[in-house]
Amino acid sequence: MSDFSAKEPALGYLYQARYALWLLLDGDEEKGLVLESLDDIVLETDGAPRDLLQTKHHINQQARLTDSSPDLWKTLRIWSTHFQDRRIDVGVTRLSLITTASAPANSVAAFLRADGQRDCRAAQQRLLSIATSSANAHLEPSFAAFVALAEDDQLALLRAMFVIDNSPGILDVGDHIRRRIRAAVTREHREAVFERLEGWWMAKVIEHLRASAPQPVSGFEVYDKLAAIAEQFRPDALPIDFLDARPETIDPHGDNRLFVHQLRMIDLGKTRIEKAIIDYYRAFEQRSRWAREDLVVGGEMETYEERLVDEWQRLSAAITDEIPRDSQESYLRKTGRDIFNWMELTADIRIRPSVTEPYVMRGSYHILANKPEPTVWWHPRFMERVAAVIGIGKEV
Repeated sequence: MSDFSAKEPALGYLYQARYALWLLLDGDEEKGLVLESLDDIVLETDGAPRDLLQTKHHINQQARLTDSSPDLWKTLRIWSTHFQDRRIDVGVTRLSLITTASAPANSVAAFLRADGQRDCRAAQQRLLSIATSSANAHLEPSFAAFVALAEDDQLALLRAMFVIDNSPGILDVGDHIRRRIRAAVTREHREAVFERLEGWWMAKVIEHLRASAPQPVSGFEVYDKLAAIAEQFRPDALPIDFLDARPETIDPHGDNRLFVHQLRMIDLGKTRIEKAIIDYYRAFEQRSRWAREDLVVGGEMETYEERLVDEWQRLSAAITDEIPRDSQESYLRKTGRDIFNWMELTADIRIRPSVTEPYVMRGSYHILANKPEPTVWWHPRFMERVAAVIGIGKEV
């Protein structure tokens, strides 16, 4: 079995999705795009199909679109069937075969290029000759679909058909998308914006394909998303990537990390501990991604943690100074919850002014509470008991 048996079809689907994103970024914003309806990609204007595109991606850079190529004939079968069923109007609809393969000189595909050598009648005669003489059983349904059209209809179909060979491959399409977004963001952030835009797009494609009646995706929607992503890379902002992320396991009773143990020390409820575990996970993953992408500069994260600790110290000192010396454990735990409530419900300490997502601050406090020698704690007597609990916590 060829090594490409699975790779090529998989790359073909990814190529189709990436190419569709490029089309929306490179075309009219008003157009709507639908995948896997009448064709691989359909561009609509005012709800009517105006561009049908077949995409063909090949790993082999020397691939050729010959007169007997399955890519050519299977595409013709689809479009001939649509024409016969009156599902498309070739008078107003453009049919494009996008392929990374090369069309040999004087081939059908070469006759159908959008250039000065275009010759639809020559293409028609060559196709009819092949359809009536070829012994290729696999392509027989395709031959039959084309021959079934009246000769005038065959010619009308071919006049609407354009072969775009030597098209950019999947990696090159990615570079084209990067060039399209360069005006939206500074150079050092271009790759990060590209990754987030394509990540959103792939999720959008999955949602689109799963829908029983998918709605067209417009260029406006893509550009609005690009603008929203680019906005997060301003000097006063940072991207938020883990808003809906959750750890695989959430166990408020059995989790032995120190920050969770601290929450149990103040009798925090099960739901609130679960939320804290999620905040910790999101902040940990977010901070790690910022660091990998060099989005936090110098000692920015260390400075932010110092601010968090300083604000906690001020609030904690103000509350714990009022604790009577003979306080019962229940009172101490209630005091710890008051300090924690300030952090979770009131405090608004941002790493940058426009980073408003609460999980960044809340999760960062839990990270500080999870250090082998915590710099933040909730129970007023925690440090006096730290020798008994310090072995329980562990870093992720």
